[in-house]
Amino acid sequence: MVEVVGSRSLLRAQELAAAAGALEAVEGYQAVLERDLDCVYIPLPNSEHRPWTLAALARGRHVLCEKPLALSEAEALEMAAAASASGRVLGEAVMYRYHPRWALVRKIVSAGELGEVRLISGNFSFTLRPGVDYRWDPTLGGGALYDVGSYLVNAARWLAGREPTQVKSLAVLARGVDLAASISLCFPSQPGAGECLAALACGFDAAESEWITIEGTQGAVRLERPFTAWHTEALPVVRRLGARGSEELAVPATNPYTEMVRAFHAAVATGQPLLTTAVDGAANLAVLDRCRKSWGLPVSPR
Repeated sequence: MVEVVGSRSLLRAQELAAAAGALEAVEGYQAVLERDLDCVYIPLPNSEHRPWTLAALARGRHVLCEKPLALSEAEALEMAAAASASGRVLGEAVMYRYHPRWALVRKIVSAGELGEVRLISGNFSFTLRPGVDYRWDPTLGGGALYDVGSYLVNAARWLAGREPTQVKSLAVLARGVDLAASISLCFPSQPGAGECLAALACGFDAAESEWITIEGTQGAVRLERPFTAWHTEALPVVRRLGARGSEELAVPATNPYTEMVRAFHAAVATGQPLLTTAVDGAANLAVLDRCRKSWGLPVSPR
């Protein structure tokens, strides 16, 4: 149950509370923390994730924080340490991992049905019109990498099952943020798996495009709308397996936000491991840090 919703504007808080069926609306985020709550969800602009997560943990609240968890690996590790010290759960709201399509894809990959994964490629782009939007503000953690590129990096790391040793990136910068970026990752060989490359692209300046392809030595999988298929439609997973041709594996329509909240509740209530931990969020930011550094942008743009 949603107990209370807070916003900088009381009217906005009331609107959100009505939509969520919350019992109370309050003005200001501090007012939320002063209520008797078990958990808080932080969907604020990226620059506000760290301060309000630390404030909530200090008040003894479990926290589910939007992605990216912070603006740098160092900030995320600080937040993870604070959660550990307080004995509270801190999860990153990377909702796509909780969709059953991704459970199926992970099963296909881990079962070796594609052979050894050699290439993960993907794109997540759309046109963001100029206007009042925190994603255009560098001080608020704007830019395409934090907004949509982080999903691609997250998915590549999750599919590869290890961290990249090489990170190369190029970006088009405008208005102090990255308008578009390409990201190349190299995941090292390990027992049972050779080197794997990732070729990723994201942007605010292109027509809508969202897909991921996983190519292995024996087959490939392609997902359309891998991160935003959370409305009512059931999207197929297309699996191509060489001589066996291609087939569509049906997956029921699911709202991954709902599944994520259920998993977070289980983590709080029973200690069930989360798919999206703060430590994993920090590892994702380590890659984003390397991209930003290569562009000459500050790692934590405050």
